[in-house]
Amino acid sequence: MKVIKVTTKQKILLSALKLFNREGVINVRLQHISDDCIVSVGNIAYHFNNKEGIVTGLYHQLTTEQKALLAQFNIVPLFENIDRLLTYTFQLQQQYIFFYQDTLEIIRAYQEIGVTHRQHVAYQVGQLRTIIEFNISRGALIKVNENQIEALANHIWMSMDLWVTQWAIRMDKSFEVEHYKDAIWLLLRPFFSNVGQQEYRQLISMRNP
Repeated sequence: MKVIKVTTKQKILLSALKLFNREGVINVRLQHISDDCIVSVGNIAYHFNNKEGIVTGLYHQLTTEQKALLAQFNIVPLFENIDRLLTYTFQLQQQYIFFYQDTLEIIRAYQEIGVTHRQHVAYQVGQLRTIIEFNISRGALIKVNENQIEALANHIWMSMDLWVTQWAIRMDKSFEVEHYKDAIWLLLRPFFSNVGQQEYRQLISMRNP
């Protein structure tokens, strides 16, 4: 069995991710990360100039995985594939929950991440718009104008990316993937054609046999 060696840089990122998720970015210092991964602060500084460099490294990992998911499921975004995309997106958000809990704080503190994140949001909305247009073209969603498509894509993005925030504010204990997915589908349901309604019923019956 081949043993995969974890590099020092990866150890630092793994420890930082664990601590950021548990304590929040603002409450974690380099010394905390050093203590957790048993790497000296000086060695951490060799790999990352400062905490911003570590946050940037984790943000890059997150967005790379998000883009890979969107690329994979946008090839043929049938309702079944959209549902899978939502499942994996939820899981990814749990893995990097610190970013979703502290988004505004992070992009205010680290301007370069802020610029990159705004570009990434525009990319995400564009991909969601493509999913909507594909399902209109195949008859699963009713035809709407460009402004409605853009508005729907933006509302879906907001519901997906701000789900963690609203959950934290409300201290809602029902933080489950099915609730997350149902909230997104609720935005799409008014636009279902007869074909879309039938396909969605089949999806739900497969999800809850």
